[in-house]
Amino acid sequence: MKKLVFLLVCTSAFLFNSCSDSESDTPQNTNSTSFVVDGETYELATTQGIVNVVSPEPIEVNGSLYYRNTLIISGIKGLTDVATVTFDLFISDSLSLDGEYQISTDQDDDNPIDLENILASQNRACLGWTSLIAKTNIISQSSVSGNAPTGTLKIISNGGNNYTIQYTGNFKNIDQVGNIQVTMNLRRGVSNGS
Repeated sequence: MKKLVFLLVCTSAFLFNSCSDSESDTPQNTNSTSFVVDGETYELATTQGIVNVVSPEPIEVNGSLYYRNTLIISGIKGLTDVATVTFDLFISDSLSLDGEYQISTDQDDDNPIDLENILASQNRACLGWTSLIAKTNIISQSSVSGNAPTGTLKIISNGGNNYTIQYTGNFKNIDQVGNIQVTMNLRRGVSNGS
């Protein structure tokens, strides 16, 4: 009986310590591989969790060359839920991926703003109306999607292809009124999708 009590105490202590450690490993941790969408945590996919697709040829805007990058961040929750966040980036050919991107959300059907106006005073930008989020439950086939994120995207180089990607803001829900809140502070290798 003493051995059973001792085993229960040891097991309880182990479980308590395991729970305590996991609570301190929140998505705000700089080594995080998870992000939060509407209060639900998604783990980056093991492979291809973050992919940067670069246009093969630069485009000319206001006499300067820019590359279009699509940064794709994919995560899973359990066995049935997936979330994908994409940021549509334009970067001067003289710059690298890392930097701070002001997200332009001025575009809509009634008020078109062209890329030349957005990049007139910037060397890098994120287009909000072509940046997207989608979260889907595979079993029920229900999904929510949005675009036009607010705020600033920050990408920090950690050397090589390892980056920290920071974003906190809202995407406009496409199908309904309201927003889709996203919080990420990811640190991971970024695969080249070009």
